[in-house]
Amino acid sequence: MIIYNVTINIDESISQEWLCWMQKTHILEVMNTGMFISAKMTRVMVEEQMGG
Repeated sequence: MIIYNVTINIDESISQEWLCWMQKTHILEVMNTGMFISAKMTRVMVEEQMGG
């Protein structure tokens, strides 16, 4: 089994719009490639400021 993981930082002001796009567009397009058997989205909760 191979696990493919992508972690990104999203500004809180656009988080709901981004989440909607991920769920309704991007994940569906990725799954339609036929290269993945499942998808899971999680939120990493941190209290310190993320750099990058």
